[in-house]
Amino acid sequence: MTELSEKVLRLTICYLGPASARFLERQTSSHMSGLKFSDLEKKHLPDLAKWVNISAGLIIDKGRAKELSDKILTYQ
Repeated sequence: MTELSEKVLRLTICYLGPASARFLERQTSSHMSGLKFSDLEKKHLPDLAKWVNISAGLIIDKGRAKELSDKILTYQ
C-alpha cells in the first residue's frame, strides 16, 4: 500500500469506520478503471474525491461526505 493510500484510509476511517478499506477499494475498482486502492497516486485523487463524495453521500450526511472529499483533495 502506498503512503498516500494509507493516509486516505486513515482519514476515511474517521468518517466511515471499519468498512473504509472495502469502501475505498470499491470506489477505485468500480469507478476508476479497475485501479487497486493500494496503488493510489496523487493523479488519482480528483476522481477518488468525486466518487467518495457521491458514494459516501448515500450512507452518511452529504455535508460530511463533501468534507471528506475535500480533505482527500488536500493530499495533492
